[in-house]
Amino acid sequence: MMMVAVKANLQSLYNPAARAFLHHDPVVAENLIASAFAILQPPTIPAPDSLDSHRRKWDILRITLETTLYTSPPDRDALPPALRETLTLSPQLFVSTAHARSLSLFTPSSLPRRPSSAFLPHQVLITLAASSLKVNCPAVGRDIVEDWLANRGQYDYIPSTREAYEKVLELYCLHILPALQEWEYSMEFLQYEVELPHETRIEFRRKIENLQERAGKGRFAQTPARSTPSLRPPSPTPSSRSSSSSMSTLSTRTITPTSTLRSDQSKLRSASTASVASAASTATIKKRSFDQHRRNRTPPVRESPGSSLVRKARTVVEMSEPPSFLTYLTMNRFTVLSVLFLLLPVLSYLIRLRRSRRSTLPASTTDQVKRRLLDSQSDSFVRRMWDEVIKAVIDTVRMGGSGLV
Repeated sequence: MMMVAVKANLQSLYNPAARAFLHHDPVVAENLIASAFAILQPPTIPAPDSLDSHRRKWDILRITLETTLYTSPPDRDALPPALRETLTLSPQLFVSTAHARSLSLFTPSSLPRRPSSAFLPHQVLITLAASSLKVNCPAVGRDIVEDWLANRGQYDYIPSTREAYEKVLELYCLHILPALQEWEYSMEFLQYEVELPHETRIEFRRKIENLQERAGKGRFAQTPARSTPSLRPPSPTPSSRSSSSSMSTLSTRTITPTSTLRSDQSKLRSASTASVASAASTATIKKRSFDQHRRNRTPPVRESPGSSLVRKARTVVEMSEPPSFLTYLTMNRFTVLSVLFLLLPVLSYLIRLRRSRRSTLPASTTDQVKRRLLDSQSDSFVRRMWDEVIKAVIDTVRMGGSGLV
């Protein structure tokens, strides 16, 4: 009897809340949503519950309202404090908070485990993924979808139909991965997926090719426009242009945001060898986060074996060649040799010549005759310069041996 009253109360609150949302009255809609969740609690045991449908549609309404206000915020001073605080979060934290709140709402309270996406309805999952696209953080949406794919099918009482699985993969492969420029991985995912019908996989692959081609044409069309000034406003981001039937009509149908996807060179990926369908989806999805982290790191630049062999051969040839005189005669050595064999002898000769001219002692006739005889017997100027060089070298060696140099 009490459950019937709760259901009637929730139903009476839902229509005014949906009407307030459609008429852009966020204050009334938020107050009605808060009143509904005050009496709407998580299930007690892991079994079908009569309030499951109410939890699903009220959670979708709450996510839709918050996402709409986040992307086009009104006057925040008039909003309730809890909603105003939610709108101040970053896009990543905004979607992650909504996801964690939904997991707590649908996970049975009697289970001694943390909230799990195994209990999350696919309609709520699609709404959360579309919200991540709308606030321009598709990476968080990708984590949410992959976590659901890894945990689905753990409980028999939770319906996991092929239609729900197909809708989730349609959003994942045709919207989230292309928004992340993961064109190759999207095709690879469909190649190893075995649960979808063959015709559906072919159709998805064809749509991905069309989206990639259209995104490439859009990128080349925008390239010359960057060099010329334009008075036209920039095109809206993919997240602001995305729309969803579930976000607008509050239904539980598939959300299919229409996005203008940017193009870039896709990252290199190693081919996956495991299936990503039903039984094998768990291992594949859990392995993706580690592979993505490993691929995101910048690989070191490696040289080809041919260039390495050529470099080693050049080194061996250079080591085998005898050093030439020009190789030995560096600038420093040339300077030392010039000072040692040219500058010092010239200075020594000039000093001796100056001393001989400054000599004021009277020389006798005998001394003058002896000096003339010695001068006549001595060799040319070259010989005298050579003697000076020898004396300078000897003096330098002696000074070096005595520690003066």
